[in-house]
Amino acid sequence: MALKEVRYYTVRLENKEVPEFYDFQKRMSEYNGRELAEINRYIQKIGNSYGGAHERHFKPEDAAERLPPPYHEFIESDDPNNFGLRLYCIRLSASIVILLNGDRKTALKVKDCNYCYPHFDLARKISKALTKAIVENEIELDHYNKEIIVYEDFDLTI
Repeated sequence: MALKEVRYYTVRLENKEVPEFYDFQKRMSEYNGRELAEINRYIQKIGNSYGGAHERHFKPEDAAERLPPPYHEFIESDDPNNFGLRLYCIRLSASIVILLNGDRKTALKVKDCNYCYPHFDLARKISKALTKAIVENEIELDHYNKEIIVYEDFDLTI
């Protein structure tokens, strides 16, 4: 999805039928419609109105990031174990972001949340593998065209 300031990508793992971000959209639309709509609006604003995918629009989560950021207005809940919907992603630059997957956070720390931790862990692993591939010139970022250039023989292993 290419917007004015940002091009968003996602990934599809070999053992999955649909890409990660599409899986997130489908699962969360079934019971988190309001929060999902907020995250989708925020993605649109980053891509069109906020001048790009700058660090301040994301919350760092180890080697990856998540949406929404801490300053984003949280939709209130009566449940003390409801910390809101989380979408894990990788911000490669102000113009290139990989949207992954997420879920509802039900524990104070992500490592203690059975719903979010697998998505967080996958985001970390993909981010580390992509960083390594960029450093080793196996892939290249074209910031002007907002593209990830993947060479023909490249295979991302996490």
